[in-house]
Amino acid sequence: MLKLRRLRVERFRSLARNAELSFSDGINVLLGQNGTGKTTLLELISMVVRSDFSTLAKEEFAIEYELSVPEGESLIVVVRNERVAIEQPQRPVELGQRDAFRPSGEVFGGIDRRLLLRYDPEHGISGGEAPDYGLGGILAPVEPGFLVFLIAPLPSFTSRYFRHLAQAGNAHRLDESLDLFRRITSAEDPLGKVFVSERKWARSLFTPPLVPDSVVQRLMGSHEPKKPDYSLTDGDLDLLATLKEMMGFSSSELRVVVTEQRSPPTVQIGNLVFRFWWEDGTFITHERLSYGQKRLVTFFYYLACNPDIVIADELVNGLHHRWITASIDAIGQRQAFLTSQNPLLLDYVPITSAEEARRSFVLCRGEPRPGGRPGWIWENMTEEDAQELFSAYGVGVEHVSEILQSRGLW
Repeated sequence: MLKLRRLRVERFRSLARNAELSFSDGINVLLGQNGTGKTTLLELISMVVRSDFSTLAKEEFAIEYELSVPEGESLIVVVRNERVAIEQPQRPVELGQRDAFRPSGEVFGGIDRRLLLRYDPEHGISGGEAPDYGLGGILAPVEPGFLVFLIAPLPSFTSRYFRHLAQAGNAHRLDESLDLFRRITSAEDPLGKVFVSERKWARSLFTPPLVPDSVVQRLMGSHEPKKPDYSLTDGDLDLLATLKEMMGFSSSELRVVVTEQRSPPTVQIGNLVFRFWWEDGTFITHERLSYGQKRLVTFFYYLACNPDIVIADELVNGLHHRWITASIDAIGQRQAFLTSQNPLLLDYVPITSAEEARRSFVLCRGEPRPGGRPGWIWENMTEEDAQELFSAYGVGVEHVSEILQSRGLW
């Protein structure tokens, strides 16, 4: 599985000072009051694991991060977008200068930080293992001012990183509202392209559709690539079987609609319809589910789309404590980045050592600055705080949330 080991933020939005964060391989929780940048940090983590910084094309930033996969050499990536002033002699003098941005980046491999490739606007892609063709590197510009990390990795990392980087393409931040639920069930918003041959389906690796691999695999098995829609049952998908059991229904179904067919043979998939039956034969669609049920459907659908990474804001909102337990268990071996103002979530974070506690919690707070607008400070626990937390946790008298609150850490 893909793991984000480390994130160093030198310059980004309202950050007050450099942030050097280490992460646990399992559950990581961002703690802090409202307005301390927790959601912004989740968004940045999402950009990092997806290696897509296109939404920051007109913002200054400088970050470094480290990714790894099992039995693979770590990748260390440094990305910058610097503000530069460009004179405009052809324009009226009163317009003066305008701001532009200069993206650049390097990719290093291993503990010796061996340069694999470098990108800057003047020289393009170059470096130690950079291939001769423009789309073969881990990063490439798509147009001036944009820096998007592509899924096609360097030759020496192909077998170890290709699948993981492709799968991370759906690791967007899952927010506390029902935006994702509305998107996957919308008739107007297709979920992405799937390639179709005479008797085969395949997802796009470069723009992964927001459709789980398990659904694509079942569609591949249908051998009917030209139907307008497809129906899958809880016998076909573990996702449906899990939701049926958790919400107390007797059976469930997912209808997948082909919203558009194109040539060369690709189809757009969208307008998902969930149906849940009771024992008496009556059913309801997803539209009539309660808020908590919709949140549950959304989270488990998100998990099905993301086998490596989970990024969720206020995960426990609207969920019964039994569903919270099941949701945390379902994260499994994925690396998770979560926020919550609800103390229930904190009691599910495994604490096996002081070092694990230090890396599992990120403390977010604000620092007053001239002008009144606070700056964000993001940091792991100190070694002393982590040791105290681990010691108190081992006694087993207090909940994790109570330990954190009593020590002023939450």
